[in-house]
Amino acid sequence: MKIKTEIENAIKEMGFVDLTDIQKQTIPLLLQGKDVIGNSHTGTGKTAAFGIPILEMIDFDDHTVQALIITPTRELAVQIKNELTKISKYIERCRIVDVYGGEIITRQISALRKKPQIIVGTPGRILDHIRRKTIRLENLKYFILDEADEMLKMGFIEDIETIFNETPENKQTLMFSATMPKPIVKLAKKYMFEPEVITSVGNNLTNADISQYYYKVKRENKTEALYRLLNIYRPNLALIFCNTKAKVDSLTEELIERKINCDKIHGDLPQTTRLDVLKKFHNGIIDVLVATDVAARGLDIKNVEAVFNYDTPEKADYYIHRIGRTGRIGNLGYSFTLVSKGELKRILEIERITGTSIKRRNIPTYEKVMDVKSDKFIEEVKTTIENENLEKQYATLNKLIQAQISEDEIIVALLKLLNTENDSSITKEDINETFENRRRNNQDNTIRFHLNIGKKQGLNISDILDFVRSKVRITAREIQDIAILTEFSFFTVPNKYGPVILKNCNHKKLRGKKAIIQVSRKRR
Repeated sequence: MKIKTEIENAIKEMGFVDLTDIQKQTIPLLLQGKDVIGNSHTGTGKTAAFGIPILEMIDFDDHTVQALIITPTRELAVQIKNELTKISKYIERCRIVDVYGGEIITRQISALRKKPQIIVGTPGRILDHIRRKTIRLENLKYFILDEADEMLKMGFIEDIETIFNETPENKQTLMFSATMPKPIVKLAKKYMFEPEVITSVGNNLTNADISQYYYKVKRENKTEALYRLLNIYRPNLALIFCNTKAKVDSLTEELIERKINCDKIHGDLPQTTRLDVLKKFHNGIIDVLVATDVAARGLDIKNVEAVFNYDTPEKADYYIHRIGRTGRIGNLGYSFTLVSKGELKRILEIERITGTSIKRRNIPTYEKVMDVKSDKFIEEVKTTIENENLEKQYATLNKLIQAQISEDEIIVALLKLLNTENDSSITKEDINETFENRRRNNQDNTIRFHLNIGKKQGLNISDILDFVRSKVRITAREIQDIAILTEFSFFTVPNKYGPVILKNCNHKKLRGKKAIIQVSRKRR
């Protein structure tokens, strides 16, 4: 594959050695002029997969918009623009503009007047510019949808169809999507021409380069558990996920109190603040970023060494997206999930859906953490002695000695001052828990049903919950152990609901098909 010297020089500077699987498959097809559907997860090198061939093919003497890249979030738009800017570093006439909501539109209009050949943006703001005629697509040659399934979940499909209808028929289209739900397949059939379908997801939904662990711990001890793990593993960059914005706020405060160099990102923060925090994290100014799932969507920081699930994710796809932020493009990564008593069933469900085993580990003891911190401190002292100018510090030391304080006493007192922590916030005992999943212990009090509808009909967990609860007075919590396979599904309920479910749910329509519910044979 021969590409422009300018692109080749830029990607060498970026550290490209070998192309990833998705890049090897996508780049030649795009260079041949084919439409492509890429079934690929986060962290596989998608931006370069479409960025390299687009930059190879664009006519930079033409000052009209030739490539449009649509993403579900502002953060992803900014990061794609930055990545393309790096790849096009030595192409002098290349102009790239990103447009998204949350920023003053007049700034974007000013940038668009400079006649960019490439635009990256979110659906709503792109549509806004099209209606204002500040973006014109009559000369568009390349149309890219990144994370199409996420845009479907966020309700952007109608906007995307409207944008499609503003583009010329004779263009090349690329769509990346980690999953292929029916509306995405329908979109592809309607707007793409004989697309080549490529996949780079493998058999497991999670990356084999990520070591995945979970820890049983009481909810009130989670911050202490997190603090210990951060100190033991000492990742250069770490992402911590919480399920709510309120927990992101409170956890960030707790970690700052414990002298962890961290910041936060969630949807209630101003867009400028979010981008500033991401920039600091990307550049290593902060080591730890606490985030919600939505805020971190599309986050593309290549050197994240560890992901911590402070809250166990509520859905398996959230787990996949979270841990996909580490172990990217061949690098090794770690995933740590803190599991309280009510969350254990989620881990079992995640294992089943992702086809992977999450190993159970014990939280390190307080004494072990102190030993590691002590060793780290000794290393830092040695480095300071070898590399720093300490004249001022020697002057202070001399004053202390003149005050008839011995060197040993000075050293011990300084160590005490350096290691002062708020003992009221620290739990020093063993915080590992031994609780088991109640579903496993109480199986004799439950009944398991077989349902003749599965993934083939687009069935998901919410469908089963809504279907059963619409026919039976039962809480969602009482419908457990849901397993959705290709052709059929299973779910478990307390024995008392068995007869009424068989009576009220059988032969009723679910996902356009008659539901046949039968008592499943006992599992071994």
